[in-house]
Amino acid sequence: MTSEQIQSESAEVPTPADVAPRITPRKLTQEQIDREVSRALRDAAPGLKPADYDEVKASAERADALTRRIAEMEKEVADTRLESLRVSVAARFRLSNEDRDVFLTATDEATLVLQAERLARSAKPMGNVARREGHAVEQYNRADREMREFVNDLFGNDQY
Repeated sequence: MTSEQIQSESAEVPTPADVAPRITPRKLTQEQIDREVSRALRDAAPGLKPADYDEVKASAERADALTRRIAEMEKEVADTRLESLRVSVAARFRLSNEDRDVFLTATDEATLVLQAERLARSAKPMGNVARREGHAVEQYNRADREMREFVNDLFGNDQY
């Protein structure tokens, strides 16, 4: 090959600087891009997958299972903390287990304390209302005693 041939061949090959001004940038809309991607996916050979596809899929499934398990455990911890808080607030205000389960329904400590204070205030013992309830009161006057004796004689018994 002569130097003239080499120079003519190199002159025919365009350089990037020669080509750049002649290229106009293409602007694609999102629809055109979606259409091209879906066509490329459709034309791809079915069953074509990377060599480590099964490993990646198994790792993703394990990660999903672990994520679900973490969420379950976080919920369980939150429920346990709330129940512990309810028990401690109920014990502080000397509330019964039944009252605690029915009336302490809040999810934060401040509201639980307010509920317990209100319940403890309204549950103060009132004392004996019927002071002699359950005790037999036997106060007889003379007329009652005479009537009792008459009835016992009439029926022939001493029960009254």
